[in-house]
Amino acid sequence: MSTPSTLIRNRPLAQAKPKLTAAQKALVERRVLPLNSLIHGDYYSGALDDLTTVGRWNGQKRRFVFWDLNMGQPQAKAAHHVADLGTGPRFAPLTREESTSTAHISDFALETTNPGLRSGPGNTA
Repeated sequence: MSTPSTLIRNRPLAQAKPKLTAAQKALVERRVLPLNSLIHGDYYSGALDDLTTVGRWNGQKRRFVFWDLNMGQPQAKAAHHVADLGTGPRFAPLTREESTSTAHISDFALETTNPGLRSGPGNTA
């Protein structure tokens, strides 16, 4: 017969729950602007997973576009709203912002950048 201590040692360890990102926490805490309140072409500050940034909303394609300085080259990246189902990076818009010269995203980048793909100088993806 097995003793209680033997049963506990033979039990597989429970897997730890994945840690929530800042964007997911904002959604759980109901601090995120809802999808139906977002205006096409407007800028929003918030959390891109755990990074605080500013993104521009594309209402037709239901995604945000951001600038990413990768190796010194600015590239446009896109991510879906944190409330959208699926995998990949998610953005939690917290406040509406005015366009600034550092965060300005052109209409071309807004329309052509896809989630998971990057566009920028020398990159046709």
